[in-house]
Amino acid sequence: MRIQWWMGVTLGMAAQLGALEAQACGGCFGPPPPTPRDVQVVTDHRMVLSLSATQTTLWDQFQYSGRPSEFSWILPIRYTPGLRIAIADDGFLSYVNSVTAPRLLPPPFPWASCPFPPNAGGAFDASSSADAGARADTGVTVLRMEVVGPYSVSVIRGTDPMAIRAWLQDNGYSVPTPVGPVIDFYTAMNMDYIALRLRPDPTGLVPRMQPVRVTMDGYVPRLPLRMIAAGVADKVGLSLVVFGNARIEASNFPNGELSDASFTWDWAGSQNAPQDYLNAFNALNRANGNRLWLSEVANRVNVASWFIARTSAAPAPDASVETATTDPMDDLRVITSTLSSTPYVTRFRADLPAAMLDRDLELGASDLGTRDALYQYARQTNIPPRPACLGPGDGGFIASDVTVVAPNDAGVATSDLGGAATNAGETPIPATAGGGASCAVEAPGAHPTGWRALVLGALAVVTLRRRRRT
Repeated sequence: MRIQWWMGVTLGMAAQLGALEAQACGGCFGPPPPTPRDVQVVTDHRMVLSLSATQTTLWDQFQYSGRPSEFSWILPIRYTPGLRIAIADDGFLSYVNSVTAPRLLPPPFPWASCPFPPNAGGAFDASSSADAGARADTGVTVLRMEVVGPYSVSVIRGTDPMAIRAWLQDNGYSVPTPVGPVIDFYTAMNMDYIALRLRPDPTGLVPRMQPVRVTMDGYVPRLPLRMIAAGVADKVGLSLVVFGNARIEASNFPNGELSDASFTWDWAGSQNAPQDYLNAFNALNRANGNRLWLSEVANRVNVASWFIARTSAAPAPDASVETATTDPMDDLRVITSTLSSTPYVTRFRADLPAAMLDRDLELGASDLGTRDALYQYARQTNIPPRPACLGPGDGGFIASDVTVVAPNDAGVATSDLGGAATNAGETPIPATAGGGASCAVEAPGAHPTGWRALVLGALAVVTLRRRRRT
């Protein structure tokens, strides 16, 4: 059987099956220019993390299509009585992903008076844990057992990794072979484990997979990447949104940012904005040994103004395992309970080869400034000539800080943000008196028209008068 894994960086999910899907709520670019386009390219894992001095909460969302008996999800933690595990709302994660998404803004059409070209285009209750307590016969201590939505959840502790593996397997948790060394590592660090599996369903159907929210006491700025490495064959894409009191960065991986200068708009070609964004990210990632954590957005956000409507689907009528009813505003209140109404939001993107998942991600405060969500194409090539319907001072680049860089083979300048714009050999013509000017484009070096025609005409009249006088 082919073995695949899907687990969030923070929530170490393991699954041994042949049809396991990892899916993040990715989007595409929306309306045509000049409206900004969201850069929400689908990644393999999507997570949200809230960090404060007193509490850390992490969210993970996953989709599963295999047999329920073969699904399991494991997270190494340090247990405290304040641990809370609950079902999160799909709408909350989708909303966060949408609101924090970077947006790529195409440049305005150089000549504002003419049309845009078409090509531009439940919580745990310790008192109700029936089977909690030491298990001398297994060498594993069961700290908690509970039902959360469609999941059976156990929180366990032990010093013998082989005993932990045996307990998980004996209690219906799938533990693929690659997970063994990972459990050895975290057990040696005296870590405890949250283990989650789907509850049996007599219908044989997979219950609706609901996101999970885990809240821990204290400040826990670490994500167990080794859990992902156990099931990654090649590489894995990651998306992480962090709420905190300050901007956050990776402490043990290289960090980076894209700038407007990372994007070039070719007026003669057909632009693919999502691909342009990924190409810029991939180039920076390669320059950093494919270990980059890209800070896509870093800014304060007024979450107090958010209202997220309920979108959770009702339980399937033929499913015997009940799904939990959720409210996305409950997830939002978890953040505002320990952070201000305007927390700092840092959004990361990574695409890591399996070999680079050799350490857990450690996060720390960053002293860098803000990185706004809005990007634009700063460099432009093959800028079209000025249409003849525009006279001196008419139209022109909407962005006043665009300068000519160099003419291309056709005599049309390329540009870069930084000064006023012109076109090589441009010959603008003023609009007709009746106001019905046409937008014919005049090639560089063509016959003199517009203001130059007027000047030449005036010189001809002066010359003729002088000849008559003589």
